[in-house]
Amino acid sequence: MLLGIDVSKWQGDLDWHKARSAGARYAFIRAGSCSEVQGTIYTDYKFERNARIAPDFFPIGFYWYFRPNHDPIKQANYFCSLIRDKRYLLPPVVDLESSGGMAPNEITDAAKAFIHQVYARINAWCILYSRALWLNANTVSDDVWDLVDLWVARYINLSGPWSDGKCKPRDFDQWKFWQKSAGGNGLGPRFGAKSRSIDINYFNGDQSAFDSYAGVAPGGLVRVTSTLAASLRSSPEGSAIGATWRGAIWPVKEKAGDYYKVEGWLHKDKVEKI
Repeated sequence: MLLGIDVSKWQGDLDWHKARSAGARYAFIRAGSCSEVQGTIYTDYKFERNARIAPDFFPIGFYWYFRPNHDPIKQANYFCSLIRDKRYLLPPVVDLESSGGMAPNEITDAAKAFIHQVYARINAWCILYSRALWLNANTVSDDVWDLVDLWVARYINLSGPWSDGKCKPRDFDQWKFWQKSAGGNGLGPRFGAKSRSIDINYFNGDQSAFDSYAGVAPGGLVRVTSTLAASLRSSPEGSAIGATWRGAIWPVKEKAGDYYKVEGWLHKDKVEKI
């Protein structure tokens, strides 16, 4: 299993270099939500900072804390507009753990509308984040669950989220991500958070399986190691078309001689394979 984290405003200004050094290989970042009573939509106030910095260290995805008692289309449109131009590789996430006082069939219909609208806007099916006991009690069986991967929360020391035969979501036989540890774990500072705790997750597979799932280029990843900036060229023999900064991490699309192709071509002396 591959270690990752998920973060929001509660972690403050995260030190992303420290998160990677502590073993994280991906992250989910909270994009926003809407208020419980009035339904006022808002952006997580650390979203822009996290979305700008985190992709330099590993693949990321974004999640939306969904309120089923408020307009699902409006929430989906706002979420998609927020993340559309960001650098992310993991599918968008609908965080479903609030009932809003609604019945299970109503919650399911609202989540379904959100999921389909996200697909219509950015051509990607959501990952569903939830807890098994909550999900079983607050949703009904529906074809929409066949369209999404599962990110399940269960804070227990097992080899898998329901390897003891308990707490299995009714409509899922497989899980893609597992949130195994959260509040009270004291791991925040180790992963660069200002908070005492941080959410710890596992991907159901090794690094190779994760790279395939996230669409990481087959050439792997390189980190820029030059003193300040490294030139990006139009071709190995071409002129400079831009620059990338020290510490930036790029998926390798192609290799030719002494150059790696990322957004442009980088000389091998300016990077290290990771």
